[in-house]
Amino acid sequence: MQIRHVRPGDEAQLASLLEEHERHYGAEVRPGSGAEGASFVVQEGVVKGGTLCLVADDNGTLAGFAILNAYFPGPRLTHGLFLKELYVSKAARSGGVGERLIEGIRALAKERGDTRVIWTTGEGNTGAQRFYDRLGMRREKKVYYVMDP
Repeated sequence: MQIRHVRPGDEAQLASLLEEHERHYGAEVRPGSGAEGASFVVQEGVVKGGTLCLVADDNGTLAGFAILNAYFPGPRLTHGLFLKELYVSKAARSGGVGERLIEGIRALAKERGDTRVIWTTGEGNTGAQRFYDRLGMRREKKVYYVMDP
């Protein structure tokens, strides 16, 4: 398994994973609805250098993804990454894919000179919380706000 940046040609598989991700969290998803998001992520990361997406490539099959955004400022005016989504396909769970994606995120952050990677989980997402706790991630008490324009 290889952890790599998303690239042109990954759109169809990434779209399917994005749709599976949405269904995993209870959303109604029509087939094909992930295509626009997959194209956006590939264009932003590859062409514009914006949103970053790492994928777990298991011999040509995408088994998971991590979508990240750069942020500034961080502590002492440094920069970091915000992990927006980490997802492992149902078929690939419990096979080390999540750990490999976390290792890939850590390597990417070090390569970029980022001082921190931050993310959130839903209060009820205890499976994700157990995963991050098992990996030794630090919890911080924060209040998370959302504005719908």
